[in-house]
Amino acid sequence: MRKYNYGSILLILIVNAIIAGILQNIADGNLSFLSGFVAFIFDYIICRGLLYNREGSFSDYFRGIKTMTGKVFLMNILVGAITVTLILLATFASGAGFLLTSYAVNSPKIFVSFVVLIALVTIFTSLLFAYMNFFMADERYRDLPFFDSLKLILKAGIKLFSESFMAGVKAYKITLLAGVIVLVTGVLAFQTPMAAIITFIFALIAAISLFLCTPPFRASLSDIYMDRAEEIYNEVIGCED
Repeated sequence: MRKYNYGSILLILIVNAIIAGILQNIADGNLSFLSGFVAFIFDYIICRGLLYNREGSFSDYFRGIKTMTGKVFLMNILVGAITVTLILLATFASGAGFLLTSYAVNSPKIFVSFVVLIALVTIFTSLLFAYMNFFMADERYRDLPFFDSLKLILKAGIKLFSESFMAGVKAYKITLLAGVIVLVTGVLAFQTPMAAIITFIFALIAAISLFLCTPPFRASLSDIYMDRAEEIYNEVIGCED
């Protein structure tokens, strides 16, 4: 892996979490939807920094915000809408939407199906659009038309899906292990209070490890991107020239 500043990325994630927390707790939570906008802004900052200031300080990374354009916002909004739509469709099409009822809350099978389904769809969409802000931040492709950029993003997500997946498994192995334990004990929690305590402990471990392991995962994706972006551009755009 190419060298990068772990601390700078972690600090950006912390600031993102703080702002998201503030938005959740003001105006009775009515501004919580803005946390999605904040998240993609900070994701862009990280991607830009990994491309051009990998070993830079927090301020070096953060200066990348000045390069954001309307196309960056529009692309992130579109991808966010696609992701939410896919999650909702998959949830209700599978019947897991019944988790919203009191019956489903007390049903371990529907609880498990709901959690697993949401996790799978979230992972799938995250990997499919994993290189969005790398392409958006890359100076080489900033002048491409909107839908050409979208084609590049989708092509990269599909072509590099297995590499991205393995990078995620490697980076988040502790999170995944803790998540499996949470899932198992979460089912048992319907029957015993002790399982609920264990579920809470491992959920906390999963959340902390997810946070701490995100910088190396993003750095791994940036390595994959830098090695393969030009190849994908030539396949998608070059063939049209």
